[in-house]
Amino acid sequence: MIYQKMAFGLALVATLASFANQTVQGATVDLPGTTVRHLSQIKAVAPPMATVPFTVIQRYFVKNTVKNAPANPRINDRATFDKLFGAAAVMGTNGLPTSIDFANQSVIAVISPETNRATELLPVSLVKRTDGKLVFTYRKKTGTTQTYTTRPFLAILIDKSVAGELVLNEQR
Repeated sequence: MIYQKMAFGLALVATLASFANQTVQGATVDLPGTTVRHLSQIKAVAPPMATVPFTVIQRYFVKNTVKNAPANPRINDRATFDKLFGAAAVMGTNGLPTSIDFANQSVIAVISPETNRATELLPVSLVKRTDGKLVFTYRKKTGTTQTYTTRPFLAILIDKSVAGELVLNEQR
């Protein structure tokens, strides 16, 4: 029983060290009825990826002149963005397209082929892995048949300083 308590105490110290993402040296565990035990060293394991903040852009559409999705889904300048998208302002509050500052922001765009089915692309996550890759995960929600076609897309804004090879990941 005493050894179980000691093992639990050491495991607890290791867990706390991993949350703090640091090395713990010289930690002691003092359990009632036992002598003080010394923990030589625990190296915390860094998380395999870090969450990257993003903003979904609103009030844009894919232009009819766009036949294929761009080879690189990361857009870093206004000219490239304007070749792909048009603004779709509407009246009322929140009716203006999302403002994009290409000096400080990049756009990641997922453009689906034209379809006559109600289709929605939803963001799931954007993470930077320890190997330097930036992984954008999204989900495609397909609905009923429509009498017209649309070009579903999802575009997000990220800070331009976030570097890394971009990987698109459709969640099934």
